[in-house]
Amino acid sequence: MNCRECKYCKQIGRQQSQCKKIGRKRYYCENPKVYNLRNKDGYPVYNFVGYGDTTLESPLQLKTYKRWCPLKGEE
Repeated sequence: MNCRECKYCKQIGRQQSQCKKIGRKRYYCENPKVYNLRNKDGYPVYNFVGYGDTTLESPLQLKTYKRWCPLKGEE
């Protein structure tokens, strides 16, 4: 499972641009299970997945999945 193809990967906002050009989109994981995940120190996992490129469509640039993906074992 790639994050690009996942139904839980959602685009939320764009990064600010200093030159008034189109900024990159930001993608986050909206899976309900991600809010229960903890890292090795016991803190909640930040659900940021990655950025898009600087085009108008700005698709996600991540070609695989995150290490903390809750769907990793459910393929």
